[in-house]
Amino acid sequence: MTARRRWILVTVAAVAVAGVLRVTVFASDREPSVEEFCDEFAHLLLIDELSLAVNPNDDTATREAMERTARQFADAAAAAPAEIQPDMGVLADLTAALSDAVADTNARETFDRAAALIAAQDPYLETQDAAAQRVVDYVTRNCIAAPG
Repeated sequence: MTARRRWILVTVAAVAVAGVLRVTVFASDREPSVEEFCDEFAHLLLIDELSLAVNPNDDTATREAMERTARQFADAAAAAPAEIQPDMGVLADLTAALSDAVADTNARETFDRAAALIAAQDPYLETQDAAAQRVVDYVTRNCIAAPG
């Protein structure tokens, strides 16, 4: 699995959890700020980078990394402004589904884990790439400081 595809999958799972948290964290009528979202997204990238160092054969570390990533995706989705929230929701949902697939399988059973991951991703195949691209575009426009 490529790093880009892995990042997209992780992003999607985290967004699912974020959708649930959005209801509780932002129950008021206040719109999340771009700055809040950018901070949460930056933290998500840090968590994802740390996950790349995890040995996929270390089942406990892999499960923990996926769970952390899914939680952070949820946090980022909860902080997403309305413009990007649906796309972050898709990515958080995907990441949560992937995290669940890892939690429900054993690293030693590589075929079973691979099948579970494919099945978890299947409902998102038509939407994940476009959602990820819109999130990347939004982050590029709003969260990355221009050189200067």
